[in-house]
Formats: sequence, C-alpha cells, structure tokens
Amino acid sequence: MIVDQDASMTQVVARQLREAIFDGVLEPGAAIRQEAMARELGVSRIPVREALRHLESEGLVTIRANSGARVAVLDFDEYAEIYKIRERLEPLALAESIGRLTEEQRAEAARLAAEVEASTGDPKAWLDADRRFHLACYAGVSTPRLLRMIVDFWNTTQRYRRILLATFSDEDFATAHVEHRLILDALRTGNTRVGEDLIRMHIERSRMRLANHRELFEQGHK
Repeated sequence: MIVDQDASMTQVVARQLREAIFDGVLEPGAAIRQEAMARELGVSRIPVREALRHLESEGLVTIRANSGARVAVLDFDEYAEIYKIRERLEPLALAESIGRLTEEQRAEAARLAAEVEASTGDPKAWLDADRRFHLACYAGVSTPRLLRMIVDFWNTTQRYRRILLATFSDEDFATAHVEHRLILDALRTGNTRVGEDLIRMHIERSRMRLANHRELFEQGHK
C-alpha cells in the first residue's frame, strides 16, 4: 500500500490549525503565514497550503490573492443562518437515529453527558465533551450525507460556541445539563417527538442568546 505523505501531513496540519482556531489561539482576523507555519510544524509549504484550502472550505479561513490567509472573522449573519439550519437538520438526525441506537450507543451518550457536567469550569473540555455528546445522539443515522452535513456545521460553528460559553452563568450550565438529561431520556424511551423538540429548543436557545450579544462578533473586524 502506497501512502501519500503529503496528503497525510495535510490532515495533520489541518487538524492542528483547526484546533488552534477552535481554542482561540488563532483569533478571528489573524494572519496565517504559510512559511512561518511550515517552519513551526517542520513541514514543507505544500501540506500547509493544502490544509488552508481545506479549512477555507469549512469556513474557518479566508484566502485572498494579495493578502494571504487569515482566520475567518466572526460573522453574525453566518452564525444566524447556520444555527437556523441546525435547528432543522439535527432534530431530523435525532428522529432517524433514535430507533436505531444500540444499548451500547445509548450508554456512550449517557457517559458523555456525565463528562460534560464534570467538565464545568474547563471551557475547552466542556465544549469538546458537549460536541461528542450531541454527535453520539446521532450515531444511529443511516444517511452518511446528513451526518457529514451536521459535522461540517459543528466545525464551522465551534468558534461561535466558544464565545457563547463565555456568556454562561452557573444557571446556564445547569440548564444545559438538564436539557442533556432530557434528551437522554427521549433516547431511552424512544420518544421521537419529544427528542426532536428538545434538540430544536436547545439549539434555538443558543442562537437567541448570542443574538443578544452582537458585540462579541466585532472581534477581528477592527
């Protein structure tokens, strides 16, 4: 078997850049210098260039002919649009998944919900566990295209989830955890309608909350 070293290195570079953007190490609007990045990671410019193109397709990076690559700025209109799409797609995914989840998969979702709660106070760990919990709830989806779309939207909105979390109070965390437990109960009982409503409400509440904090979207525009 022949391994394409450039392709595999591109994936490594893309993953590291994606995590740096998600964690806020690379802030919105920050320039990404290909030569400096290649030197820092100990690779040629080829995988860095290809990784940036991949991240551009995810909406995380913008590339301009004369100014190079930059971390995409936080865009309120993009955020509102994607969250509205998620409010439609993810209830559908839960409805398709709920009757197909195995006992082991339901147990994994429950384990991840507990991990989310245990991660309160550690924003990076909380966001990571929360993402894995929600995707675990859709593990029974039989349509790969639907699941890919949802994962792509989660990738694009990770930056928005990070600034959303910065607005949370203890009560907000408690509310999110209660909603997770209710979603788990819908999975356990097979109550599709309730599960769909809970997921839709969960996402809509996040969208409306950030709509009340539009000042957070100014970062990177100055």
